[in-house]
Amino acid sequence: MAATPDLQVYDLGHLGLVASIVDRIGLVPLVDERVGPRPGEKVSTGVALKAAILNALGFVTSPLYLFGHYWEGKPTEWLLGEGITPELLNDDRMGRMLDSLYQAGVTELFLEVAKRARQAFPFPVRALHADATSFHVHGRYEGTEEEARAIRIAHGYSRDHRPDLKQWVMSLVCADTGGIPLLFSPEDGNASDAKTLVALLSRFREALDLGEVVVLDGANYTRENLRALEGFAWILRVPATLREARALLEGEFAGEAWTPLLPGYRGVEVERTYGGVRQRWLILESEERARAEEEGLWRRVARAEGGARKALGRLLAREFSCEADARRALEEVSRGLPYHRLVYLGVREERRRGRVGRPRKGEAPVAVRYRLLARVEVDEGKLERARRGLGRFILATNVLDREGLPPWEVLRRYKDQARTVERGFRFLKDPLFFTESTFLKRPERVMALGMVMALALLVYALGEWALRRRLWEAGSSLPDQKGRPTAKPTLRWVFQLFMWVRLVELGGKLLVLNLAPHHETAVRLLGAGRYYLLE
Repeated sequence: MAATPDLQVYDLGHLGLVASIVDRIGLVPLVDERVGPRPGEKVSTGVALKAAILNALGFVTSPLYLFGHYWEGKPTEWLLGEGITPELLNDDRMGRMLDSLYQAGVTELFLEVAKRARQAFPFPVRALHADATSFHVHGRYEGTEEEARAIRIAHGYSRDHRPDLKQWVMSLVCADTGGIPLLFSPEDGNASDAKTLVALLSRFREALDLGEVVVLDGANYTRENLRALEGFAWILRVPATLREARALLEGEFAGEAWTPLLPGYRGVEVERTYGGVRQRWLILESEERARAEEEGLWRRVARAEGGARKALGRLLAREFSCEADARRALEEVSRGLPYHRLVYLGVREERRRGRVGRPRKGEAPVAVRYRLLARVEVDEGKLERARRGLGRFILATNVLDREGLPPWEVLRRYKDQARTVERGFRFLKDPLFFTESTFLKRPERVMALGMVMALALLVYALGEWALRRRLWEAGSSLPDQKGRPTAKPTLRWVFQLFMWVRLVELGGKLLVLNLAPHHETAVRLLGAGRYYLLE
């Protein structure tokens, strides 16, 4: 850290930006008020949580729960408060902080912080995006009956492709603006998205603005969920496995029935009732997706031909009592083929007699059997129906007012799922921020760590949205990776720009080194001047 007693050099970097966002939200006093102080506590739970968020957004690859090493060489007193030294930010304090968060109720506490964040940074919300992902764990996590509120660490459907490991599931509800998380909940490792997400929304319906449209994926489109979502405006993908949906996906529509929507998309709208709920179904077709799926279709057709020939071989080996039976069997098998048909070419008679040898004059056969003659060919009708379904999918909404929520807006809000909650999950699984797996021995601490992860995402997404908005409002920019001006930088890149910024204490005076004009722009726009001596 320091070369002489009179000189102290600290790695400040981008941590002042993160600290300023946390301060503006008012996270530390909020948490301390909810949790309360402990006797002899030198670092409050709120301060420890702020330190954990700074660590999580500090660009290190070590797990968050080993954060004691992270603070070596960092200006802890400058960022966290007088008397807060790196020695106090150890793994034991981290563990006690996680225990306190759990006792306070991680979902409820997160919701309070998110409300404060929305007040401090009044960002618009037009839609809520809900989804879930899994995080695998190491260790046995046998579970006990001591704490009924704790989640169950268990095997389940693994999004990390680690079915050999137990896991827990994180549910998030994010705003369409910047993918800022508004609601977080840890779930059992074998929890079903189709049940947990709608239950979560229903549980906190009073805390959420029901004027906002809720967007969910197709797994949530069930009769039970549609009833549970009463009072919400929603957009859901309709599973292609539904009989009525399949008919529409493969249906033929006149050219004038299609309406151009977003670039590369067109749609046809119909009204349907499902689960007792009137709704609009939007049959959508994506040009790009259709091209990609056509390649897969031809591969499926080629594989299916082999199956069709095997089915024909089994038919040709059979004997039938009459020609009609043979034709019926052929037609039945042909109907079950996905892309081919069996073409009838006739039958061959095989006469059977009761004795061996040359038949006597006028002797009638004992029995006549028939064998099929047929061939395999591509069924153009089946193929055309399959091709009509390429690139198609169906979105449903219970907002019946077409002017209030036009078809193109339904599509746009659904597509926002990829840049909101799904982007948030990618962020949380990036090893530069977090580790994909956890080992904390107790499910209660896993739940609290999940809250810390979600809060770090909240701070990051909020900071990125605020910086971009203020750059646009000010008509300003920051240099991108190639040195060109941009008004839409990622916050990750901005963090990298601050890599060599240092806080220096010399003779009792503080200085910030390596602060260039573009650094000052970001600092002022995010209101972080205090941490960089610009106030």
